[in-house]
Amino acid sequence: MPLPLSYPGLRCVLEHLEAVKRARIIGRSPVLQKVDKTIPLCLKNLHIKRHKLTINNLSIEYDKDEVKFKMNEKTISRKGLESREDTIKKLVHFYICGRSITRVDKLDWGYSLLPDRVMPVDLKLSINSLDAFSREDFETVLPFIDPHSFPLKTVIAIPETSIFDNQIVKSAETLIVNLCPLILYFINVQMATVEDLKKLKNKTVVFQNLWVMRNNIILLIKHQMETKKATGTTFVISIKNKDFINKMLREFEQAFGESRCDLFFIAINNELRILVYKVKDSEEGCPYKMIVNLILGL
Repeated sequence: MPLPLSYPGLRCVLEHLEAVKRARIIGRSPVLQKVDKTIPLCLKNLHIKRHKLTINNLSIEYDKDEVKFKMNEKTISRKGLESREDTIKKLVHFYICGRSITRVDKLDWGYSLLPDRVMPVDLKLSINSLDAFSREDFETVLPFIDPHSFPLKTVIAIPETSIFDNQIVKSAETLIVNLCPLILYFINVQMATVEDLKKLKNKTVVFQNLWVMRNNIILLIKHQMETKKATGTTFVISIKNKDFINKMLREFEQAFGESRCDLFFIAINNELRILVYKVKDSEEGCPYKMIVNLILGL
């Protein structure tokens, strides 16, 4: 007969158990409920929106008097509930709140529009990556992030000029910038300029489906050539259409001269060069990439 888990062993198992499975087990055990909140919770992703809460692969959609739980193509509905805000409070409290540590690999706060009073003031999330929509979203989510999380590994944002001044954005190791064209029908986005790119100190900046940023990249390279100083940031323009990549290559040739087998070696000073080249990654949604990378002189 196998021996039962020791208390430290039980804590270790619960901490690393998938969060939704853990919640189901805890909900059936009054004994485990007493210790659950003292054990760190680990989430692969947490997506908080005005009408939806996603925890790993569990999606919870809430309407005026109905909540739908969706997981593995199965849906369960509950009707006759209290107000939406009370429902959100209870869901957040049950899954997330009251813990010493809640670790989240990716927090998606994009366009959440959640009222501040819904989220507990003492909620602190230890996160690796953040996906936020606007400057207001960054300001709203900041109090809920454990300061020890910074600098973040990845930040995803829209190319709005005010966002590039945000310290969360500027300090992240990788900044991913994208913008769904449909959003432009609902909000007015003041697109980032070359002056905004000059402020960035990220290790990598990726522009997804934003090939319009190519002109700013060219202007940034010319600025670095004039000042003989480079930021050290690797810029990536990632798009779906191969024709756009070829057009960018022609524009780089007009700006910096002919390439060597689609490679550009652009001198910044006696020691540094900028290498510009294209690659294809078939496994990604935007497989065609133009990469602008700083290297030692060749």
